[in-house]
Amino acid sequence: MERVKEKNLQVFIIVAVAFILAVICTCSFASAANLRVDPAAEGGYTTIQAAVDAAKEGDTIFVNQGTYVENLIIDRQVRIWSDSRNPENTIVKAADPTESAVEITADRATFSGFGVEDSDKAGILLTGVNNCYINNNRARNSEYGILLQDAGTNNINGNILTLNEIGIRLEGSNSNTIQDNLVAYNYGFGISLEESSKNIIYNNYFKNAENVEENTVNADNAWQSTLSTKSNLVRGPYIGGNFWANPEGTGYSETCVDGNSNGICDSAYEVTGGGSDKSPLFPKVPGAVTTLENKLDAGAYDQGLADREGTGNETESPLEGVTEEETEGTTEPAGEGEETSETGAPEENGAPGPGLAFTFLAAGAAYILKRKR
Repeated sequence: MERVKEKNLQVFIIVAVAFILAVICTCSFASAANLRVDPAAEGGYTTIQAAVDAAKEGDTIFVNQGTYVENLIIDRQVRIWSDSRNPENTIVKAADPTESAVEITADRATFSGFGVEDSDKAGILLTGVNNCYINNNRARNSEYGILLQDAGTNNINGNILTLNEIGIRLEGSNSNTIQDNLVAYNYGFGISLEESSKNIIYNNYFKNAENVEENTVNADNAWQSTLSTKSNLVRGPYIGGNFWANPEGTGYSETCVDGNSNGICDSAYEVTGGGSDKSPLFPKVPGAVTTLENKLDAGAYDQGLADREGTGNETESPLEGVTEEETEGTTEPAGEGEETSETGAPEENGAPGPGLAFTFLAAGAAYILKRKR
């Protein structure tokens, strides 16, 4: 009798697990849909925002090439990909420059393959989110190329951040991965961290007058990954730290010694403010740097510097000539708290399917059955 009960229990468990998995799979796949943004196509959405507003959790939005003048708010778990995967021909330009061009407020969102431009705030803003995947975008002409605020465990991968005040800025943001990005020719810092720790920053190409803003929190972050045998972004044989350059050609990676010719500088690079890159990259293949530079626009950077210098000489301070009475009562405003196109967003970084639930349930069932034998 006892054996019959035990066998019935096993059958019940198997049937229950199978039913639960079927429901999860059915719900997940039934709810996911593909939406298309193409103003010229019949039935296509004319703006990216309209597609986001119509999308359900887990949907994928494909965007036809063109320039979209809008401030995009991604407030749900969706994947947004440009059709071409080319940031040069699929562009989001801020309609209201006082707001970020793209703002992401939902966990597990994917945004890939876009040019993002012309915001007085951020090109791409991640605020209060986790596990988002920001890949193969070109953010320029903004205060921040990419800005993370209270955001954790996100992956910022394979982007080009150039001609901004600051390339990447982290505020109260921990445990993010920042890798394979070109952070070059920004007018301020390449990367700035405030109250942000446990981030891993590696295999990036830094080439700015000041690559890292001085801050003691820099020591609380990792500036290299575990050394592993794999081609890095300057085509050296190892993934390790970052490539440290500057517009004058006198950066650490440009002048360090690589005595054993392994593509890694013989000495660590001391990061401004604290911490160190223990495996800074050396240009073992000089042509690789030229390839990266061809994706950037040093001429536009030089012109931008010249324009700023000219503007600075011609304009006076906004408060110059204002009397004490006129300024009384005013307050100071609060501060605001590749080829990469070959890298597609992996499935696990987009809309989550039933894989995780399946794994846990299947493992649990197997364990119970094993104990009953």
